[in-house]
Amino acid sequence: MENQEKLALAIRKEMIYFNVKRMRTVAWSLMYVSAVITIIHYGEVFFSKTERVMVPAYIAIHTILFYIDLAVLLLIKEKKLHVTFLNMRKYEMVLLMYIYTVLLLITVITVMDVYYFKHVALYEVLFLIICTVFAISFRKIYPLIAVTALAIFISAYLGNGISGESIKVFLPLSLILPIGFVIQYHTYKNQKQFITQHILLGEEMAKSKQFSKLLVEKNNELLEQALRDSLTNLPNRRAFNNKLVQIGQQLHKAKNLTVMMIDIDFFKNFNDHYGHLQGDEALIKVAALLDEIAEKYNAFVARWGGEEFIIVSQHASKFAEHVCEEILEEVRSLNIRHEHSKIADIVTVSIGMCHAKISKIEQLEKCCELADQALYKAKENGRNNFYLHSAEDFHLYR
Repeated sequence: MENQEKLALAIRKEMIYFNVKRMRTVAWSLMYVSAVITIIHYGEVFFSKTERVMVPAYIAIHTILFYIDLAVLLLIKEKKLHVTFLNMRKYEMVLLMYIYTVLLLITVITVMDVYYFKHVALYEVLFLIICTVFAISFRKIYPLIAVTALAIFISAYLGNGISGESIKVFLPLSLILPIGFVIQYHTYKNQKQFITQHILLGEEMAKSKQFSKLLVEKNNELLEQALRDSLTNLPNRRAFNNKLVQIGQQLHKAKNLTVMMIDIDFFKNFNDHYGHLQGDEALIKVAALLDEIAEKYNAFVARWGGEEFIIVSQHASKFAEHVCEEILEEVRSLNIRHEHSKIADIVTVSIGMCHAKISKIEQLEKCCELADQALYKAKENGRNNFYLHSAEDFHLYR
């Protein structure tokens, strides 16, 4: 029910907007007609002496019509026309007042035309314009049409009775009114149907756009999850490989790059003694620390697998050694108990590092291999330390 009410309000708003724009078009036309007719009336060349008595009334009414149309054009500018749910009733009142006022003034002129010229041409033209141009519900204009048409019929009857002269008024008006009502009904119905379809189509497009946006967001979330380690929330090995490809694509010239492979010492013993839940907690703490250090030095860290992590950064060799020392010290500062470690009673790490000047992706991949080999060297040297392999030692550039 609520959606139906919203749809009905939206249709009403768009119908009012459509009619107000049409009102401007009618105002332009009638203003021009009023100006021309007023000039002709000032000439008085088309009137006999007896007819000239009504010329001032004609001029006065057409002058009023001219200024009404001018006011509409000045006050309701198309570029600034913005019908909303808050102001649509105001615009609807302006529209109906304009139609009512213009039709009443034309009815006054038509009554004089019936008396002097025995025709209702001006009223018929305006009536057909209203029925053809405006898409208005019949119930909003039929009382006015009934009153004005009745006034014209009465004036024709009082002026001429039932005679050939009055038939010239009765017959055309009796034919035009039903035709106008049929036109008005179909104009309103077709325009309302068009606007309804347009609104519904817009809503469907908005829903489709929103659904597509949600789908993109979900896909991004899934992609993010696919590139994240579920335990530590660090980028995973796939994300690290993507990072290597990205770095490789940016290697327009040789760059100093450092790869660090980090392994928690005797982690299997830790899990066997404390359990996997405690092991997971230790991994999370070490991962958070590495993430903090990587962010500090604008490096990229990922979980390589198991208890191994990997960092890639653009630093000079001596600076990279300083970072390794900081990692070793900070991990020890976590003070995570590890009674079954063979080198300390707290959790420590070993680091293998490769530093090289890289100019292509293959060299970067080789540097990762060298960092892994350096890690084994660090373990052979007693763990809780780092070992550096230079690229030249392993013929990286061949």
